[in-house]
Amino acid sequence: MATASFCDPCTKANLSVSATKYCSDCEERLCPACVESHARFKAFTSHHVIDLSSIDFNIPVSAKKICDVHPDILLDYYCTDHELVCCRACIPKDHRKCEKVLPLEHASKDVKKSALFTDVMQDIKHLITTLTNVQDNRESNLQRLSKTRSVITKQISEVKSRLLKQIDDLERDLQTELSSLQRKYETEINMHKEEITKILNSLKTKQKEVDFLKDHGSNNQIFHALHQQVSSIKSAEVNVQKIVSNSHEIDIAFDEKKDIRIDLFGQLSETVTPCKIQYNSKKIQQAQIMIEQIKCIVKFEKDTELKLKAGLKSIYDLSITVNNKLLLTSWSDSTLYIYRDCNIYETEIILSSKPFGVVVIPGTDRASVTLPHEDSIQFINTTKMTKDGKVDVGFICYGITAQRERVYVGGMNGTIKTLDTNGNILKTIKLGSGNIDFLAYDDSQEQFFVRGHNKLQCIKLDGTLVYSKDVSGTAGVMRDRQGNIYYGGNLANNIERMSSDGENSEEMLNKDNGILRPYGMCFNNDFTKLFVINNSYTSVFVYNCRY
Repeated sequence: MATASFCDPCTKANLSVSATKYCSDCEERLCPACVESHARFKAFTSHHVIDLSSIDFNIPVSAKKICDVHPDILLDYYCTDHELVCCRACIPKDHRKCEKVLPLEHASKDVKKSALFTDVMQDIKHLITTLTNVQDNRESNLQRLSKTRSVITKQISEVKSRLLKQIDDLERDLQTELSSLQRKYETEINMHKEEITKILNSLKTKQKEVDFLKDHGSNNQIFHALHQQVSSIKSAEVNVQKIVSNSHEIDIAFDEKKDIRIDLFGQLSETVTPCKIQYNSKKIQQAQIMIEQIKCIVKFEKDTELKLKAGLKSIYDLSITVNNKLLLTSWSDSTLYIYRDCNIYETEIILSSKPFGVVVIPGTDRASVTLPHEDSIQFINTTKMTKDGKVDVGFICYGITAQRERVYVGGMNGTIKTLDTNGNILKTIKLGSGNIDFLAYDDSQEQFFVRGHNKLQCIKLDGTLVYSKDVSGTAGVMRDRQGNIYYGGNLANNIERMSSDGENSEEMLNKDNGILRPYGMCFNNDFTKLFVINNSYTSVFVYNCRY
């Protein structure tokens, strides 16, 4: 709009003429000459022209005058059937069958005296009154909050003072304990460092002697010196072995309490684990190997039998998610059953065909189930417990295992296929005839343990056979934290444990422990419990792992 003191039509003609009137229909300011011209046109006779001084140009005009559908046409008709203001172009398209479509000037006649006008004004007035009351209430609440703030602030300050004193006392105790622990372990480690330095200096001296003889001594002298060094090296080996076995990696951690109480602010915990350095005297020149000392499972004790949902049978495989949910594949009703905390039925997922194997993909919230009748695997979102895409693997598949970035599927004719976690097939391995019913992946050696009928094989990722062992029937295979292999004897009614190299094996569970025709099995996440599908696929037994 032009400046308030000038006529809008004249301004458009580059003339600066003072305005005296305002047309609310045209939304323009008019000078006396334009007012006379405006009144002479028949189309403008119904327009409202008022004194400019009575207009507050900050008041918005909310009524629309231009059609949304036809932006170049005025809204000048009213359809009583639709109760809608429209333009003349809208009538043949949207209101052809409407009985009463009136010119807007007829429909709006005496509108100031109409019930519509009265109702709208009363509604606006009521809303204004209500909002004014709400606003007053909000202001009153603000004032009340302001008055109580000083009182509450003082109360908080008093509580804070008491708490800070207790916190200071707790901090002082923890700092004292921390200093004591640090001094203790620093003394121990420094003693080890002194022993190491002593041996190192001795070995470096001997090394210099040999180097000198190499450049300046005779062959006889070198030969004699080397034989002397052999006994020195053996003595040093004994000392090194002793130092390694007596060394521990000490960590001090502060276990902060999530739910802090002043009487239990937090505490220090000591972590003392065997040293992760393994000394191999057969390979003196190689770097030392980092290992993790883990206790071995000594035996299993029967805990309980999982209470299955009524009618659940033909359970073939099972796996456990990172949030401790047990997944069971049911062949009989094409369902994946989910048990919360590995013991309470939570929900189930109906699959498109009968499932066989199931694996949770490590480090993810996904699992995968084999569907032999569809030559496919079904991905599962283990957070939402919903289906998450199905992939055609191109062969009848049964066994399945996984690492963080790869899924391995085994099945008919000794076939194993490697897929990425998006379901893209990367590689195929052919082991020969026979089905692969169960797979376990060994990430430390990058190899599989493959279970078929009466056969357990160790296979490298390139398909190379490491070893093969005759076993009883078909059942599950899995690894513990030490790398030992556990496999079920479906016909022998037992579960055996074998060393990862296949050399040694022993029976861990049998009929006396309730094992009868075992099938799929798995450990829970912290290796404290063993879950076994038992009694010819009809029940799940839970055993406690004893170390």
